[in-house]
Amino acid sequence: MAPRPTVTRLPVELLSDGGSDIEARRERFLSKEALRELLRRCPVEFIVADVGTPFTRVEVRKCYEFWKSEVEAHIVADPDLGFRLEDFPGEYAYIASEWSGQIQTPIVLLEKHH
Repeated sequence: MAPRPTVTRLPVELLSDGGSDIEARRERFLSKEALRELLRRCPVEFIVADVGTPFTRVEVRKCYEFWKSEVEAHIVADPDLGFRLEDFPGEYAYIASEWSGQIQTPIVLLEKHH
């Protein structure tokens, strides 16, 4: 098994699963409300990008649990308006984006800022 690639900078330009690049491209950045709406329509695969660590994939079957337990309190309401880390629990936040392409399940990339 190939080692998982380490995130070296944000924003992420290319997703990788350790063996190869994922054939997907960023479609749009998501506001908190847009992400809620996407989750109402279908399950997603969350991928967390945190500089200095490997990409972390969250199984599709766990996406709603992960949303409730981790993402909802830390998601930036509107990335275009900026944000302050001190406004979030633990002083970290996620900027979300939707990715599409040669994939079956929509991917939501969560870029972690701390």
